[in-house]
Amino acid sequence: MSTKQKILMILTHDRQDCLEVCLEMLERAEAFSRFDRVVLLLNGVPARLRRYVESFMAARPEVNWDTVEGDGTRPEGICRVQNDCIRRYPGSVYVKVDEDIFVPRGWAERMLETYEQFSDRKDLALITPLIPNNAYGLHRLINTFYPEKMADFEKRFKKPPSASPKGPTWQSPYIAEWATRQFLDIDAANAEQQRLLTDKEISRWHEFCEYFSIGCICYDYDHVQRMGGSLPPRDEPDWCAWFEENHQACILDQSLIVLHYSFFVQQEWLDRSSTLEDVRKVNLPGTASCLAPLMPKWRLMKQLPAILKRRLGR
Repeated sequence: MSTKQKILMILTHDRQDCLEVCLEMLERAEAFSRFDRVVLLLNGVPARLRRYVESFMAARPEVNWDTVEGDGTRPEGICRVQNDCIRRYPGSVYVKVDEDIFVPRGWAERMLETYEQFSDRKDLALITPLIPNNAYGLHRLINTFYPEKMADFEKRFKKPPSASPKGPTWQSPYIAEWATRQFLDIDAANAEQQRLLTDKEISRWHEFCEYFSIGCICYDYDHVQRMGGSLPPRDEPDWCAWFEENHQACILDQSLIVLHYSFFVQQEWLDRSSTLEDVRKVNLPGTASCLAPLMPKWRLMKQLPAILKRRLGR
């Protein structure tokens, strides 16, 4: 087993509502105890979110917390806070999640098991779970594991799911919501996924080298050194281009499904739905605020000035 330090990075910017669910589900999964350090990457966070993070950390003194500050930009700021964390903890294994990633029980153990399985490889790039709201993940889930869902997908969206990173899964909030709701109970979805692997006699691990969305990944210091000692400035597109051009191996853990709330191109429409509240209701029962049913309308009210400005400007 690797003796490298294990670092969990949690990247956050301004979505406290998502971060609360993210952290509570990480805690429910007993993930914090699996890492030597849990580092909050605070990329230009507002004061209210900062107070929440500080309170959450203070209430859990048994966790080895740390924070890294960023300037709030994207993608440069996203890369900069990760690079600062890597410099602070060199020679480590890094697992990074975005603020709107929601994990099942056993997530940390399985991510780290996959790293151990492939850590000797000199061409190891990134490790990822299956993410329904992800072009590569949804394409794999429906075509390999749940072909019975294809008819409903094609009826709703007129085409089969595309693995293209800039295709409709990335763009469409309707596909994003549909995909999330197929696996909404994340522990039940993972139990079913593991049953299917056994019944269909499919390998737990799938090796690939294609662009995918990197909201929930594992990588190590050696990989970063092969890229020149730091993550590239444009984050996901440059990172994926590098491993494709250099024929590096990405590993998909097909035993593991993780939920992702939204890509920024979907966020405005998804915020008008109850998707986020339903993730909490199903996976963290009894923790929702009494105001939860009103949240989609409240988020829509916040959007109205920008909506009106766009329409009046046409």
